[in-house]
This record gives sequence, C-alpha cells and structure tokens, in this order.
Amino acid sequence: MTLQEQLNDCKETLTQLVGKKVKDVDFKSSEECWRIYIYTDQGKIVMSYCHGWVCPAIEHRRPKPIESDK
Repeated sequence: MTLQEQLNDCKETLTQLVGKKVKDVDFKSSEECWRIYIYTDQGKIVMSYCHGWVCPAIEHRRPKPIESDK
C-alpha cells in the first residue's frame, strides 16, 4: 500500500466520526505508542499509533448488548 493510499484510508476511517455524538475520551500511552479511546453514542473508536507509523490504526467497537434479566 502506498503512502497516499494509507493516508486516504486513515481519512476515510476518521470521517466515520462525522454525525456521531462524542460522549467521552480517554488517552493511554507507553514509551513507543499511544492509544486514544473515543466513546460515541454508537460505540467506541480506538486509535493506536506507534513511533514510525504513517497513520494510526483505527478500530470500531460496537457497544455490547445489554443482557436482560432471565
């Protein structure tokens, strides 16, 4: 994948935040990497970035279903 393809992929993934309500954010880091947790009304987006990466890796996590009482 070329640099431009990677950048386009990052932009496309981040545009998925448009229209979602951001409820909270959290940030964690280590010596080489950092991770941002973006909590929205439609789930969680996790951005991970390590030294030397062109752009962050982005994961979309849907909210876990609430189990009803049995």
